[in-house]
Amino acid sequence: MSTKGNGKTIQFLRDHTAYPHADWCLIWPFSTTRGYGTFGYLGKHYYAHRFMCELAHGSAPSDLHEAAHSCGDTACVNPNHLSWKTPSENGLDNRQHGTHIRSRYGSAGKLTSEQAETIRGFQGSKTLVQLADEYGVSESAISNIWTGKTHYRPSKVKFWTAAEDDQIRAGIARGLNFTQLAELFPTRGLGGVMSRAYRLGLKSGQPVRKIYDPQPENGK
Repeated sequence: MSTKGNGKTIQFLRDHTAYPHADWCLIWPFSTTRGYGTFGYLGKHYYAHRFMCELAHGSAPSDLHEAAHSCGDTACVNPNHLSWKTPSENGLDNRQHGTHIRSRYGSAGKLTSEQAETIRGFQGSKTLVQLADEYGVSESAISNIWTGKTHYRPSKVKFWTAAEDDQIRAGIARGLNFTQLAELFPTRGLGGVMSRAYRLGLKSGQPVRKIYDPQPENGK
């Protein structure tokens, strides 16, 4: 939704500075960046939640203070859910309501990877509100799981084990070629076995056996 030059974003914030519903989130209805409401005004870029915090609670105590969400939903601009906090205070809140991302493959809040997988399975059959209430986290935390921002799915890559490496070494030592080695690893495939052997610094002493259908004798 484009609001450039028409002041709808500013007017929305001003109209809701005294928003009376402390128990409800007021979700930013315009553009967002990384989950936060954003808008441009008079040639400058603003975060909607920070702008609302200034309107409702005055200027930040310092340049280091952040507009923190008590609800955990970064798209919320409800002035009742916003307050000025230091980065450490805000970070602690994020961990408590499940919106802090520890790392690319880390988890958020108190939800385990098993719970996150269950939550993914409810996508389309349960709402954010239902799941947030059921697991005791914010709607934003559930949404982040659905969109993959947190609780990344475990990698499906099957890494080679030390035992498999030893089996490759032993097979080559016995004189097996790559095709014969691949028969020992039916789920790996010929290419996978060859690639792993080369990575281990090993080469087969025999050429890869060609697989073909023999021609019938005497043309029969």
